[in-house]
Amino acid sequence: MPQVKPTPRKTSTFHDFPYASPQRKCLHCWIINVTPPGPNQCIHNCIYCYAREAVYASNAVDTMVYNNLPELVEKDLKRMTLCPPVSISNISDPCQDIPVLKDGVKRLVRLLMAYGVSFVVTTKGDPSFLLDLPDFARYEPKIVAVTIEGTEDVLKLLSPQAPDYAKRLAAVRRLSDVGVKTVIRLDPLFIHLFRALYGEDWFSYVENIIGDFAGAGAGHIVAGTGRLSKQRGTIGPFAGTSSWQRMRDLILKLSPDAGLAFEREYLYENGGTGWGYLLSRDMRIELHRKLKTCVEGNGMTYAVCQELPAVTADSESIPNCEGYPLPFARKGIDGRFHAIAGCTANCHVSCTGRAETLCGRSELVTAKPLRLSALR
Repeated sequence: MPQVKPTPRKTSTFHDFPYASPQRKCLHCWIINVTPPGPNQCIHNCIYCYAREAVYASNAVDTMVYNNLPELVEKDLKRMTLCPPVSISNISDPCQDIPVLKDGVKRLVRLLMAYGVSFVVTTKGDPSFLLDLPDFARYEPKIVAVTIEGTEDVLKLLSPQAPDYAKRLAAVRRLSDVGVKTVIRLDPLFIHLFRALYGEDWFSYVENIIGDFAGAGAGHIVAGTGRLSKQRGTIGPFAGTSSWQRMRDLILKLSPDAGLAFEREYLYENGGTGWGYLLSRDMRIELHRKLKTCVEGNGMTYAVCQELPAVTADSESIPNCEGYPLPFARKGIDGRFHAIAGCTANCHVSCTGRAETLCGRSELVTAKPLRLSALR
């Protein structure tokens, strides 16, 4: 395992999702990553991971954990008058079992709560350590999203060094029991891998996953079928292979029929929210509508992650793909931020056509990524 190296970040953390197309589904947010991207920056070692092959990925041998995020974030908060929801962290897991990383995430979350900012933590790890923070359970608005790619058999193949199925389920139950809004990311859901493992009865295993996490207290599920690349990595343990190749080879070993179907049915798309090899559109629509029916039958709401427009398979009346409100907040005379009632942070969807936007910033009614200068 790589050595952990606490590392100061030199520039502002501020950036939004890079999508600029009207097809964008992601809410506008401030993404704060806890490490740089790269093959040694996350110990979970997921074979489909896109971050390890990013063009700006670091080839550092050590796991570099940013140790000055609260200080950098506070500098920007002091200059803002309007703050979007914060997403922690999108290129590496913020709840890896690394003490210095957990300490940094606790410091960051403590700061966001002190300033009154809404946030979401997305993880395959155990976020229960955040309950050590006074008032974390009661703080609003916030979400904790736990990723689950499948059954225990699936997890052993896709994310072998991440917490197992039982631990992820237990984490959701513990958070939900104290009132934390929990979301499940059933993503990526590789149906050919399920077929290879379970045959024609594969969907019943997905139904069991949905039932388990509904029973643990989750209120919303976001699902996706993966966006793969045929670009070969150049660094790290998967150098010389692509995410598409790794998935194809894995499925082929388990079932030649399922592997060949994967080759036929993951097709290249270049749309407004990115490019890559996706499950064929007709199959995506059929699958997501079937998942929606199952999820809603278990008392939860459902959304598709980027792959389809919201009208195709998302539950009605949810504010955004995350399922729960994560509003922008306006700075008050007390120096803290206060949530804007009714804001969804889905500016180009929710505020288009309004005579006056909820935040008073008509220039934010766009699918283009946020710029820090527009929030001062």
